Amino acid sequence: MHHEDRAEMQRMAAVRTHADGRPQLAAIYVAMFNNPKVARAVGELGERLRFQGLLPDDLRETTILRYSARRRSDYEWAHHVRPATQAGLTAAQIEALAGDAVPADTTPAQRAVVQAVDHIAADNEIPAELQDALVEVVGYAGVVEIVALCGLYGLMGYMATAFDISVEPGLPTPPWRKEDHETR
Repeated sequence: MHHEDRAEMQRMAAVRTHADGRPQLAAIYVAMFNNPKVARAVGELGERLRFQGLLPDDLRETTILRYSARRRSDYEWAHHVRPATQAGLTAAQIEALAGDAVPADTTPAQRAVVQAVDHIAADNEIPAELQDALVEVVGYAGVVEIVALCGLYGLMGYMATAFDISVEPGLPTPPWRKEDHETR
């Protein structure tokens, strides 16, 4: 690996330390550095959406957790419980995002985001009336950001699955995995 790629990995880890609570770069990005240009592009998009985006933190993390739950992306779920907590979501709200229903203990904006993500994750369009409701809260640019977050975390989920990247020790187990263990 070239010196500039190692330096970029260190920079990316430093940018994510507060949100991730870990000093090292997540395993998924380490795997992506087998193609440094892809790793940099994905990392830059992630940084723009997570740290420079328009969405309030709670709506961004609601988007990511709901999408991760709908796609059963263990890796992304585990990495976003901490940022969701930092964004003000309660443990009960986080747990409820893994369910099938729209969580009751959420704000109207969070409920609209959950409904939109459910449509996106099902490969359906967001109905016009729901888009209009979201535009009222986050603007057109915010709606684009919700869709882009789903696309980014879809890509991350594919990377984790394709390269069999396990959730690192010490991170939360997604609720659907807890249920799998309980039924065995």
